[in-house]
Amino acid sequence: MKTNILLVSEQVPYFKSVALRSLPSRYIHLAEDLAQDAIMKSIEKIHLYDASKGNFKSWLFKLTQNLCFDAVRKLDKMNIVPMSIELLHDKADHSKEIHHAELKVIRRAMKHLNDRDRQLILYKFVFNLSGKEMAQLLEIPEAQINTYFKRAKMRLVELCEKAA
Repeated sequence: MKTNILLVSEQVPYFKSVALRSLPSRYIHLAEDLAQDAIMKSIEKIHLYDASKGNFKSWLFKLTQNLCFDAVRKLDKMNIVPMSIELLHDKADHSKEIHHAELKVIRRAMKHLNDRDRQLILYKFVFNLSGKEMAQLLEIPEAQINTYFKRAKMRLVELCEKAA
């Protein structure tokens, strides 16, 4: 038990970092509390960690991120998608300012995506994860992740264009 606590305690800054990146700006004040909750939960659930399914940091990332997403969901305000419709297109000019109306369209569209599609979009555009990192977190082969991501992105673009 003591070694588990030491193993987790070495990652305390990582918990805080993931919590800060997982929360929308209006909920940043919850990051410290959610990081502490994630630390406690990881100590309680460390027996569930399986090294054959990925590295320890990936497991911590997923645990912390899910805790943050659950908290935001409970607050019923999923305002965590900082991108505009233009950013979804491959040849987008990423330097353009995001407009509030576009964000509303994306937020509404994100609510119509299934959980996996929404998660892939967030991993790519919010967390800037590679296909390999997403594959490790979701325990799905990388080639499949790339296909799923392209389809999720197409669905989101279609939903945004219909709503705009």
